[in-house]
Amino acid sequence: MSSTENDGNGISEAYCVPGGQIFQAVYVQVHGYIALIICLLGSAANSVNIAVLSRKEMASSTNSILTGLAVADLLVMLDYIPFALHIYTKIGSEYNRNSYGWAVFVYFHSIFSQTFHTISIWLTITLAVWRYIAIKFPQKNRTLCNKRNTNIAITVAYAVCPILCLPIYFAMNIRETIVSKNASENTTWNDTDSVNSSGSRPPAYALQMTDNTDLLTAIFWIYSVFIKLIPCVVLSILSVLLILKMKSSDRRRQKLLKKSAITTSEGEKVRLNEDGGGRRGGGGRTDRTTRMLVALLGLFLATELPQALFGLLTAIAPHLFGVCYYAFGEVMDLMALVGSAVNFVLYCSMSRQFRSTFTRLARKVLPLPRADGEALVSLKT
Repeated sequence: MSSTENDGNGISEAYCVPGGQIFQAVYVQVHGYIALIICLLGSAANSVNIAVLSRKEMASSTNSILTGLAVADLLVMLDYIPFALHIYTKIGSEYNRNSYGWAVFVYFHSIFSQTFHTISIWLTITLAVWRYIAIKFPQKNRTLCNKRNTNIAITVAYAVCPILCLPIYFAMNIRETIVSKNASENTTWNDTDSVNSSGSRPPAYALQMTDNTDLLTAIFWIYSVFIKLIPCVVLSILSVLLILKMKSSDRRRQKLLKKSAITTSEGEKVRLNEDGGGRRGGGGRTDRTTRMLVALLGLFLATELPQALFGLLTAIAPHLFGVCYYAFGEVMDLMALVGSAVNFVLYCSMSRQFRSTFTRLARKVLPLPRADGEALVSLKT
């Protein structure tokens, strides 16, 4: 990605000039290779997530949503691999790099990647809502968050998010342009300025933003508010509520342990069991699952909130898009890729059930040693 030149309209006074441009010029040289490593590892990790979470012994509403999330993340990474190779690495000639076919692919990538990343975002919100219902209203959990409602929620996310991202389709155009012999390999596809025609080569094609500033401003507001900012606010609230509920459950368990000689009501016993998996140690299955999901939400906020704020700033001042958004575009891409790639590490580190199922699955595929007398235990999340 590259930034536009100073057009005399005050862009030179942008907050990201010249630091952002200098940073972009340096970072863009290594971004493609870093992104490729993350995408390759993340694709493998999400493939394992799908294989493990879709196992029969892992069947649950939570794991169904996590599977849908892994599918969306996997598609985003598989799509980014050829994009990174095309834009950020020295593969293919400069002319082929700017051919009409590649311009169409970049157009497709811009829509496809944003659509499935949005699906991932709203599935994360669904996951947080389902988890909050499970610990706040355990008696209604089986009714509200049953398999049917979970499948409906996943289907709605996959059906509605492409419609929500539809305005992106109108934000870009493929235009014929002239590429200078000395032009940077990474500037053509998103450069909003006309390219110097001196020392020109045969016409090439570039993906450029629309000239309709009103449409562009509306798209920025949709992107920053509906796709980024609102999900971040909702997840922040749900994360706080989940943390408060976990602390409340811990206090209630401790209180019960102190009054173990006093007979409690049957309803309270059921609720305590739901909250903490019984009296053993205060770290029951429900708490472990909730802590894992809070960590997942925290990771999401760490990668998405900066993008939301940056997008909001761009929506407020659209004329800065050509300079500031392009200057940090690769960094925001990388943050989104990292957020999509590390869920496997999170599941392995925080879910005993995931580790057990993954180990059993690996032993079926790989010649790993099996412990004597190992039993196949089904643990529900």
